[in-house]
Amino acid sequence: MPDPIDAELYSTSLYLNPDKDDLFEKGPWPKPFTFNEEVARVFDNMVSRSVPLYREVIACAVHWAHAYYQPNTQIVDIGCSTGTFLELLGRFLKQPAQLVGIDNSEAMLEKAHEKLKEIQHTHQVKLICANAEDISFDNSSVVVINYTLQFLPVKQRQTLLRSLYEGLVPGGLLFLSEKVKSPHPRLQETVTLHYEAFKTRNGYARTEIERKKEALENVLVPLTEQQQIQMLRDSGFEHIDTLIKLHNFVSLVALK
Repeated sequence: MPDPIDAELYSTSLYLNPDKDDLFEKGPWPKPFTFNEEVARVFDNMVSRSVPLYREVIACAVHWAHAYYQPNTQIVDIGCSTGTFLELLGRFLKQPAQLVGIDNSEAMLEKAHEKLKEIQHTHQVKLICANAEDISFDNSSVVVINYTLQFLPVKQRQTLLRSLYEGLVPGGLLFLSEKVKSPHPRLQETVTLHYEAFKTRNGYARTEIERKKEALENVLVPLTEQQQIQMLRDSGFEHIDTLIKLHNFVSLVALK
């Protein structure tokens, strides 16, 4: 029997003919990389072609959010972008819930508002344009932060993770996905080759790959998986596990 979350994910707007990511094909291109209107326009196509197992990660996050959601608490998506995770979760959760999306890009949240219209008939949906470090996470039973922490200055990441830990109710879940790097240079070189081949298979030209890499330099700063896990431990989490990993992308769960 097909997974109902997986079946629902195929019908989300993530897969309903989003605009093609052509930002780095020719002419002026975003440098440094920023989540502006141009990026928001093509983001769903960009992320599905640029992040290995993106569909599986979103479905997995919904499974885990459903398993650890506690009534009368909130589920928070930090860096919610165009709202794909919240939309799928809202369609899968049968009981009304408080769903909160946080992003510091107005352009992304405009897309999310459109995408989340239908689930607002069932759930209380709140979208906040702000930096995550300025938000309280009190009374949260699930916090999802997918491919967002990596864009913060490294010194701010520990502070944010501590704030998340303090805001989670006992038994609360943090679901975290990040781009990571290998601590071993030779392995990192091989990982990079495989990752760039993945992007080539998804239709990106070599010039697009190189231009985006340049645009992301000093904007997206990955840590190693071991460093990321240590940051979670230093924030208070004791129960941490790796769920998904392919090339230089990993998804972790941590329980309070």
